[in-house]
Amino acid sequence: MSAAPLALAMRAARDFRGLLQHRLIVLGVLWVVIAGVNARLSPYFLQWNTVTGVLQFSSVIGLLGLGESLVVLGGGGGIDLSVGAMLSFAAVMIGFMVRAGIPVWGAAAAGVGFSAGLGAVNGLLVTGIGIPPLVATLATLYAYSGVAVALTQGVPIAGFPAAFGILGQMDVLGIPLQVLLFLLPAYIVFHTALSYTPFGRHVYLVGDNEAAARLVGVRVGRVRLMLYTVSGLLAGVGAVIMNSWLLTARPDAGAGTELMAITIAVLGGFNIFGGEGSLTGALAATIVIVTLQNGLQLANINPVWQLGFIGILLIVSVALNQLLVYHK
Repeated sequence: MSAAPLALAMRAARDFRGLLQHRLIVLGVLWVVIAGVNARLSPYFLQWNTVTGVLQFSSVIGLLGLGESLVVLGGGGGIDLSVGAMLSFAAVMIGFMVRAGIPVWGAAAAGVGFSAGLGAVNGLLVTGIGIPPLVATLATLYAYSGVAVALTQGVPIAGFPAAFGILGQMDVLGIPLQVLLFLLPAYIVFHTALSYTPFGRHVYLVGDNEAAARLVGVRVGRVRLMLYTVSGLLAGVGAVIMNSWLLTARPDAGAGTELMAITIAVLGGFNIFGGEGSLTGALAATIVIVTLQNGLQLANINPVWQLGFIGILLIVSVALNQLLVYHK
């Protein structure tokens, strides 16, 4: 190959790589591909109720993904494998409180606080005792989910008033109410905090360079403890939505969602070593992943294979980050 064509080829490769580094473009293209495949697999995919179903489920998964993304952003090998287990445990506790006669809205608020406390336990195990995040949250995954199942003996808790279903079942102009009341406000609040507040600057600094953060007086342990607590809080909000949607509290409500939450963070562009990423990418990744799962369900793909596809997407996401972010 002569010098001129080679130079053009190298320039085209650089331009293509630069295009891929725009995370939202990548996610947009990926969504179009997934939607096209889903439309071929199932004739029901292009119906309007499919769109509302994607939005409805994306609120719960999106909240878990936002919490996971914040933990990963804080660095130190941060990861929260227990997000689904916290959702299940909080859902069950809300159900028990309603059964005990506590007004459902008060029980819901208490359940969110309880789940934030579970997140704080995770943070204390990591920052206070020094247990690696992978080990600490794997242990609490088993502990929280195990207790939820043991308390209920695997039987869902019913008895929620019909009026409670407004959060999980109603919509405004086709947009599920839970998206408008919870997912979008959570995104706006935490995106604003990360972008425009000292706390956000501390989170990015702690994730990017822990030693430098300590030198300028940032309390690294406190920052990471807050991130784990927020992850628990968002899981608790997800539990409220799930209970409202089903009008029952299931001890397995969050089973398997931790893999999706991690995939959201990585696919959304968060550096798995911390210090880099945007919640806008996480929000877009949520739509991509929920669209994929929804299409697989409509096509009657075995749930085991559905998890396999999510796992493959996680591997591809990590590989993409390695190629486009860490080896610039």
